[in-house]
Amino acid sequence: MRFKLFECQILQNSGTSICHIVSSDMEHASILIEDHFVALGLTEARYKLQRVDEVLPEEWGGGAELDEILENAPAGLVSFTDIGWVAHTAPVHKLRLFASEDSRGIPIYAAAPNKGVALALMVNTQLPRAGQVYTFDIRDVTDTIVEPERKNLDKVLAAGQAGIAECDEEHDGWWVW
Repeated sequence: MRFKLFECQILQNSGTSICHIVSSDMEHASILIEDHFVALGLTEARYKLQRVDEVLPEEWGGGAELDEILENAPAGLVSFTDIGWVAHTAPVHKLRLFASEDSRGIPIYAAAPNKGVALALMVNTQLPRAGQVYTFDIRDVTDTIVEPERKNLDKVLAAGQAGIAECDEEHDGWWVW
C-alpha cells in the first residue's frame, strides 16, 4: 500500500511548528499526531493537517527518495533535511540533540531521531567544506545542555523536524535548518 504525505501545522501558544507524517489517510495521520502529542505530554496543542505529496515544491523533491518512503516506510513522522527525506525509523516522539565537531573543532549539532541520521546530516553539511576525510565523534547532548542555553530546545525537538540545529539569539534560541 502506498502511503500519502501530510504536512502538520502544530499550533501552540509559543508559535507554529511544522512536521510531516506518512500515513494511509488523513484520519490515520490524525491518530498518529495525537499519539505523538500524548507521548510528549502536550495537552493544549492544536493542529491542521493537509495532504502535500502531490503538491510539494520542486526544491523539496518528490522523486525516487520520497516514493521509497511512501512505498516502504512505516507510518509515522518523516523529515525533509539536507540529505533529503528521512523516515523516523522507530516511533520517535521527541528528537534528540546530537553534537560533534567539524574539522576545525567548531561544534556542530543535529536534531535527529538517532545517531545514524545525525551522522548523515553532519557529513552532508561538513563534507563539501572539509575537502578531506573526517571522523565524527557524535554524542547525545540532549540532557546535558545547561539551562541558560536550553531556551526553546525542548520545543524544537518536540516539533519533530530533523536537521542541523543551531542556537542563536536572532532566532530566540534553537532552530533547525
